[in-house]
Amino acid sequence: MEKRIFGATDGIRGKVGEAPLRPNIIKELGRAIAKNTYAKKVLLGRDTRESGIWMAAQISDGLNDAGAEVEDFGILPTPAVQAIIKDSGEYDAGVMLTASHNPATDNGVKVFGADGDKISDEQELSVEATFFEAELEKDEDAPEVRFVKQASESAEKYYEQIAASLIGDKGFEGQKIILDAASGAGHDFSRKVFEEFELEVEQIDPEPTGKNINEGYGALYPEKLAEAAREEGLVGVALDGDADRIVLADEDGRVWDGDRIVILVAEYLKKLGQLPADTVVLTEYSNLATINYLEAEGIKVAKVVNGDRYVAQKCVELGAGLGGELAGHIIYLPWLRGSDGTFMALMIMRIIQESGCRLADLWADYENLPSKQWGLKVREKRDFAEIAGFNDAIKAAEERFAGKGRVFVRYSGTENKLRILVEGEDAALVEEIGDGLAEIIKKEIGG
Repeated sequence: MEKRIFGATDGIRGKVGEAPLRPNIIKELGRAIAKNTYAKKVLLGRDTRESGIWMAAQISDGLNDAGAEVEDFGILPTPAVQAIIKDSGEYDAGVMLTASHNPATDNGVKVFGADGDKISDEQELSVEATFFEAELEKDEDAPEVRFVKQASESAEKYYEQIAASLIGDKGFEGQKIILDAASGAGHDFSRKVFEEFELEVEQIDPEPTGKNINEGYGALYPEKLAEAAREEGLVGVALDGDADRIVLADEDGRVWDGDRIVILVAEYLKKLGQLPADTVVLTEYSNLATINYLEAEGIKVAKVVNGDRYVAQKCVELGAGLGGELAGHIIYLPWLRGSDGTFMALMIMRIIQESGCRLADLWADYENLPSKQWGLKVREKRDFAEIAGFNDAIKAAEERFAGKGRVFVRYSGTENKLRILVEGEDAALVEEIGDGLAEIIKKEIGG
């Protein structure tokens, strides 16, 4: 059965003020979430979007109506919600109001179970079924709200104590980092956690206003961070709006994507004999050169289509402990079955500390194959076999690559978009093939 409200990979997401992000819908979803998770106590968090304030009020009302007590932690990273649920054992469910890396005009809902994991596809379908059986209250526009930077004073300290159980109690006194938290949930939280570990933090993302999350800063826009890291000779850490992604900048100003971060952590764990099954899980978006490098280092690579949920599931299935996405979602199972930019930054700082060298000196010695992505708006998500000439064009492209390139296509799980990835040794051929496929899509189902 196809989901109608929840997306394929990352909960509910949409434009604020449009269905499903309407006050009466959010309230009814709260009731449905409580009923289907059997929740008596729910941890609620949000990122720094202004809309999160009225959404928190509405979903809390719905949860309360269904008999659930809500503990509102205010602004909190998504992975902190998960970690606190998992460690404390006090909550039956968690709700995070966020649209992750999307702009402030969007928002969304992520739901977690008592174990801190995202609820399953089957549970999401059950929530939807309960929702669609209900009669909605009268639809009214959301009230105007003034942005308030509400946060739990104890959350950072508690998170630091949980993280220290894996990272170790030894601090990072004398070390300094540059932080770009995208004016999001990690703006205060992650800085305070880093400071608890005795890191000196220079922060470059602007103070959150409720309207500026992911606005030219953060993991999607690492250019300012890379420049600052190069000028000051420091490690830079970039997070996204809900702080589950991480991208790095090293002392030479090079940007480290998720692939390179996975390599760094995998080599460190393998050296310690702590890389389960000598295997990592990546997605189809990882560069072929990354996979070739890891395999040459004696590290096996398994792949999933996309989504940190599916990376985590494959890790569990294979008995692996590490995986990630090119975009910066890194899964370390001893910590969470979800990605956490704050925790991963601490783990990387520990690797740097133990190596006794700069992050830049740990850069894996390989070059990515030329690669390009096309993101195309579509009016419908038609089966590829029903798009005239599309599958034939893909087959012809693969024949031209002769085993030295690839084409990967998929529909977005959260938007009406088709994503095309083309990769190969010849940059001009990559461009030609990608443009040709894009033209077919625009002609047949372009939005």
